[in-house]
Amino acid sequence: MITPPRAFAEPMISNLYYCEFAGNTFVVQAEAEAVEKTETTLAILQGIKDLLGHGIRIVLVLGKGTEFERELRASFGARPHPETNRLIIPETALARIQQERRRIGNVVEGLCRLCDVPCRVFPESVIRAERRIAHGSTGMVTEIEIGGIQAALDQRRLPVIGFGGEDDDGRFLHVSATSLAADLAVELGAQKLLFLMKADGVFLPDHRGDRRRLSFADLEQLLCLLQRKDPSGNFVLSGTVLPKVHASIRAVAGHVGQVHLVSYSRLLEEILTRTGVGTMIERRQSHHVDYARQSDLEEVYRLHAESQGYTTPHGTPYVKPLDRSELERRLPQTLVLKHRGIIVGKLHATDVPGAPGILQIGGLVIGENHQDSQQGQLLLGESLGRFREKGYAGAVAITAAKRAKRLFERAGGQRNPSRPWQTSLLKSALERYALEERRQVQLFEFSLAGGCAHV
Repeated sequence: MITPPRAFAEPMISNLYYCEFAGNTFVVQAEAEAVEKTETTLAILQGIKDLLGHGIRIVLVLGKGTEFERELRASFGARPHPETNRLIIPETALARIQQERRRIGNVVEGLCRLCDVPCRVFPESVIRAERRIAHGSTGMVTEIEIGGIQAALDQRRLPVIGFGGEDDDGRFLHVSATSLAADLAVELGAQKLLFLMKADGVFLPDHRGDRRRLSFADLEQLLCLLQRKDPSGNFVLSGTVLPKVHASIRAVAGHVGQVHLVSYSRLLEEILTRTGVGTMIERRQSHHVDYARQSDLEEVYRLHAESQGYTTPHGTPYVKPLDRSELERRLPQTLVLKHRGIIVGKLHATDVPGAPGILQIGGLVIGENHQDSQQGQLLLGESLGRFREKGYAGAVAITAAKRAKRLFERAGGQRNPSRPWQTSLLKSALERYALEERRQVQLFEFSLAGGCAHV
């Protein structure tokens, strides 16, 4: 069973992350709605204020609004480059871009005063740039005058930097905020780079053609995704997300700890929850699956207890209730999914009576906000691999939960049990369900030998 999403992190988890990140630098990039709608800008600034109050150093990089970008296309002929999707900016648009940059900076500065967020808005002269080939008057960063930005951070102020920069002769060039944010994050040695956007991360088509959020990726996986196409021959990464993916690659390659792509309204949830709510990108994968230790019991128990709040319409918990002593007894056959040392998922396995070499998987819980993500798939897939290494021939899992059924199918689970021991297992599992819901309970079987579908 995979538990439904929770609204936000518990205070204990939030405080853990506040302590972990205190003194680190985060670069936050915001554009479109974030600079067009006052309520959205204010919400972001309130989140930034919270982080600043806990000793986290923040740099805010401002991009263009959607309406302004439409103006650039309609009035000046700006258009996206067919390969990079960055805007090709005619020189005639530069004065208007510079004017809009200053306007947005002034607005945000005023809102910072309203929110009691100490800030310093930096001029475009702190960014040195040169023209990007085939992109008109769009530039790429060559140097950042980092001293003033560092000084503002040391003073616990919020440096605010807008799109744009100057060439060596002091002439203004358009520099995209997305690209600029990545360069700043690398230069500052940032722990996190956060791209705020309308969607909750990067979405990709699954094998059925549905759109599914990419919860996390490492550098190698992201490079592979740039080449992947859907069944129609279209690249799965395209449009406005493409520059953010390119920038994310540059950032993690430059040793930025993590890059997050998340919606405007969920900045704190992405940072202060165990699993996050958007897409997280790292240089190397930091998720690990391993057998639980005795020291993991408290977190395993907490996750299991958390899952009991999610039930069928008749009130039956999707995850079988187990007390603390029973969870401790099963700890040697419990696998946990950890991210940065925090347990974000768990399951346990028990030998099936009358079926040598077969395990029953139970207690599968993925915490908080990633119940439709790859977290469950990672935990289940790695666990099945561990069972295979131990010489087991197969595994079974029983559930009434729709999310868990989808997960088991993606992992190769087959329905319609036919063996006597499978029928016996299913009959026993049905006893805790109401008569009206028993038809929803299904058994899935996984082959762990020879690649066959059935055990």
